[in-house]
Amino acid sequence: MGIFNFFRKNKKESLEVTSSTDFMAKMEAMVKKIKEEEGTDNDELPNHVGEYGYSKDNPILLTSVSESRKYLNRLIYIKPGSSQYTWERTGSMKCSIVSAPIDEYNLIDANSNIVKTIYIWPYNRINSKKVPDGFGLMNE
Repeated sequence: MGIFNFFRKNKKESLEVTSSTDFMAKMEAMVKKIKEEEGTDNDELPNHVGEYGYSKDNPILLTSVSESRKYLNRLIYIKPGSSQYTWERTGSMKCSIVSAPIDEYNLIDANSNIVKTIYIWPYNRINSKKVPDGFGLMNE
């Protein structure tokens, strides 16, 4: 092996980098298309059904999965006597309003009880400033 061969990538490594780069580019294009076609500049989806945040057909609207995590970390349950809670994503599902999946999260108290189940759609053009009834948002 010559010194110049040491710095060359083998064909397999090159294909893996290209494949992951292509995959990420395709995912970014797909998300951009969803935001353009189905996203809104409003706090709720048009034609929503059910109570905001508590219905998969009226989810909390955010711009990405990372924004979902930030939002959940700032969300405060303001019921008197309530304690701090944690959250866990239980999965994603379809709804009748948009084609991209809605994410379901359980809010869990210190005793491992589910306090509430909320729904988030992370493909909106803007982050909603609205919160589900009974909740508030801590300042950043």
